[in-house]
Amino acid sequence: MTDLNTVTEEKLTDALGTEKRSSKPRVSLPRNSGQAGGASANIPARTRRQSSRTSIPRAGYDRRLIRYENTYRLEPTNENKVDIGRLRRIATSAIESAVANYKYDPKQGKQFSVGLAELVRSQIKQLPFQRYKCVVQASIGQKQGQDLRVVSRCLWDVKWDRHLTISKETQDAYVTVTIFLVYTE
Repeated sequence: MTDLNTVTEEKLTDALGTEKRSSKPRVSLPRNSGQAGGASANIPARTRRQSSRTSIPRAGYDRRLIRYENTYRLEPTNENKVDIGRLRRIATSAIESAVANYKYDPKQGKQFSVGLAELVRSQIKQLPFQRYKCVVQASIGQKQGQDLRVVSRCLWDVKWDRHLTISKETQDAYVTVTIFLVYTE
């Protein structure tokens, strides 16, 4: 006769449905089952888990890591500095082409702003600004005679980090795109 207090890991995972199964069944015993003899004498002691999934190398997985030498460069080189005038021309042309015949639709506004931000970011990524992280934020809204101010606050190095804000308007919508370029050491 089996003890009703024992539960194997396979039955427990079927009940929970979220745990991962291991290759070895684990037996759980109640804490007060240390009695000698009787039905609990047939139950094996608790088994410990031998290894985890992360400690066993998987087939086809290469553990070699590529390590690069430190450059100890704390500022950009002259040819990799941000040229705000060039950045403004490229971003403005991308925004104007995307917003040219845009009619505001509240259901499609989110998708349009995400697409516009991705378009501007992809244009900026082609510029030779190495070691700069690019963050693009796009805001779109319907023009109804209201006033809007987009404000941001950052903690950054004023010597090398840059930002740019471009605003465009159509007949019934406004678009404000803010671009942040943060130099990473």
